[in-house]
Amino acid sequence: MSLSPPLRMSLSCLLLLAAACGNAGPGTSTAVAESPSASAPGTSVQTPASPAPVEDVSQTPTTGTPVVTTPAPSTSVCSPLSSLTSLAGNLTTWLQTAPITAANSGGFKEPGGTELAAFEGAFRALLTEGPTAQGVQDLAKLGYGVSTFRNDTGGGWLVVRELGLLSRGGGTFIVNLFPARDLWLEAPHADSDEGTLRQTASQLVTLGARALLITGSNRCAVTTASPCSGTTSVCGTKGLRISDAAHYGNNFFTAAHRALRATYPDAIAASIHGMDAGDGPEAAVVSDGTSVLRPDALSNRLRDALNAHLTGTRKAFSCNSAEDEGKHRTLCGTSNVQGRIDNGAADACYAEATTASGRFVHLEQSSTLRGTGASSRAVMQALADTVPCTLGGTGLGCPAVVAQDCP
Repeated sequence: MSLSPPLRMSLSCLLLLAAACGNAGPGTSTAVAESPSASAPGTSVQTPASPAPVEDVSQTPTTGTPVVTTPAPSTSVCSPLSSLTSLAGNLTTWLQTAPITAANSGGFKEPGGTELAAFEGAFRALLTEGPTAQGVQDLAKLGYGVSTFRNDTGGGWLVVRELGLLSRGGGTFIVNLFPARDLWLEAPHADSDEGTLRQTASQLVTLGARALLITGSNRCAVTTASPCSGTTSVCGTKGLRISDAAHYGNNFFTAAHRALRATYPDAIAASIHGMDAGDGPEAAVVSDGTSVLRPDALSNRLRDALNAHLTGTRKAFSCNSAEDEGKHRTLCGTSNVQGRIDNGAADACYAEATTASGRFVHLEQSSTLRGTGASSRAVMQALADTVPCTLGGTGLGCPAVVAQDCP
């Protein structure tokens, strides 16, 4: 059962202060762990499948600076969570070291159905009850540890990551204890869509999103074909693979998505991708996970917000807008498993959704939008414009909130 709002806030305070009371030093550019080590063994550097991001200096979106105030730590409130590993540092930088197994490495091991159900239940319990001793134990049985993270710019976070040296390519998942927006972010191709790992990590912190899901395996990590409908030639051969978190559902990434959706039924899930724009007119292609034309689609609002901040010749197009018909590419996310789940597809693996829930958005971006500087800030600002501040935490464009001591 979900906690009531007052209890949820009290839990958030406890967890944030617990992270502040750990032995990790004050904010630095690199996270430091008590135990186990904060470094992620087995991380592979993968040659990107899409063009390297290049800054487009012609785009100059507006920006904002969030205000963050953290409470002073208190030993008494830290003691209930003293058994958790405490990390500290720059969360955006640290997340870019998330372990992702390389292409053709064999580094994805499909969980069994019982494991997936157990993980979904344990992750949902973490979202609703916090890291109880039983919940942490349940995740540990599945190879996952739970840590608190104290970001050097403020805020409190939970990090759920694989333990030990033997990674199954399961992914890394981060939960914001003080979210500002009813939004979570997903990076299913975090390494092969170059720039999206850095981009989503920055968006998580700056926007005040609820959570971020990061794949643990390159989409081409194994050669086993995915039975799900859809196709791509990214891996060198036509067809999808089971190591592709966006196009196969039997993974911890999708289980975490299901847990978030069950806990936050009205939240927006944003799946962030990269595309090769070639010589086309598109800076981005946005969809609601379908190709159905809907004037009031969430994707149309995000498109409009993007175009309000993009000043170059390329613009954002929506798969769900009649006025963009014939111009956008076919990258509408209709085979995205997480989108199919949110849109109520009859079978998320085999069937496209015929209607949209308005709770899922799929964003394909040219390399310039995945770069650093003005182009990336345009995407950040567009997401901020599209998803309002409704949760009371700190985020871009949100009213300043001062964190208070726990009651």
